[in-house]
Amino acid sequence: MSRIICRTPSTGKPIRVSAVDVSQAFQIIAEAPDFSVPDAPGAFPVRDPLDESRAIRPGEIFFLTPLSARNKTEQTQWVEVILIAEDGTQLELGKIDVPAGDTAFIPIQGRSLFKRNASGENGDTLCVRASADNSFDVWSAAEEKLSSEHTGVIE
Repeated sequence: MSRIICRTPSTGKPIRVSAVDVSQAFQIIAEAPDFSVPDAPGAFPVRDPLDESRAIRPGEIFFLTPLSARNKTEQTQWVEVILIAEDGTQLELGKIDVPAGDTAFIPIQGRSLFKRNASGENGDTLCVRASADNSFDVWSAAEEKLSSEHTGVIE
């Protein structure tokens, strides 16, 4: 799980989401983080297990661009993208046949991955797999930030 330790979470840090040589097994390419923030008064109920003076706050990854998937082979191959929600529910976002040497775009822009349960182990994850090992490279741009729905909210 991704945890960001900071004084104050930024309003949005640009991140690159990418994977080279995608395999046939699903692999995580993005996961919603949580944040460990100073909270000496103890206003937030979920505490950082490594430092009781800090609280754990939910995070978000917001996608700015589609996921680009380039087929590096000389045959048509498919690439599949799924979202695994924090509660374990799976949602297929796309499974696309891509001609040899071509690039497909999976429309994930405007979608967010959340980690709403501050005491949970994992947040939402974005996973990708391909019909053949090492046949695809994938990339997208996103922002990593404190979940805005919880900014300043104590309960």
